[in-house]
Amino acid sequence: MTWNEFVVNAEVFSPFYDELPPLTAVRIRSVHLDGWASAVTLRIDMPRFPDRWERGPGDTMQCQLQFSHARDFVMDGWRPPVTADVELAALPEYRIAVRVAADGAEVAFTANASVVAGRLGVFTRGPDGGDGGPRDFARPIERRRYPELPPTHDNTFYERV
Repeated sequence: MTWNEFVVNAEVFSPFYDELPPLTAVRIRSVHLDGWASAVTLRIDMPRFPDRWERGPGDTMQCQLQFSHARDFVMDGWRPPVTADVELAALPEYRIAVRVAADGAEVAFTANASVVAGRLGVFTRGPDGGDGGPRDFARPIERRRYPELPPTHDNTFYERV
């Protein structure tokens, strides 16, 4: 199975991509652990710019993937941003194994097999590769609320995909 077959709202990518690229060599910007809902949210730069983007300028599309009912969480050697491969594998009882693997870093956990995607937006990478500048989100409410990337402790942004 491909990763997008686990995404319950994969149609959010349809206006932008003809075919979703595999999650290989993607830049992982953050890993957010939600202690109240046992969820893990990955903020990632998509491996390539979308086929269609008619809004503001940019060179990178970013999104969040949220995994609910996370268990068996392990993180080792993590210093974001990390360029990694994201692997999703089906498990029994409608669960998946998630593995984010890079040289010297790994995040692994199991989760419910219903992944939610959101916070799709475009930005221009800074000279140092950073993503802290202005961005243009796909959804109007996110464009109004978040003209720039909020700090990682802003739970409204990172826990509600």
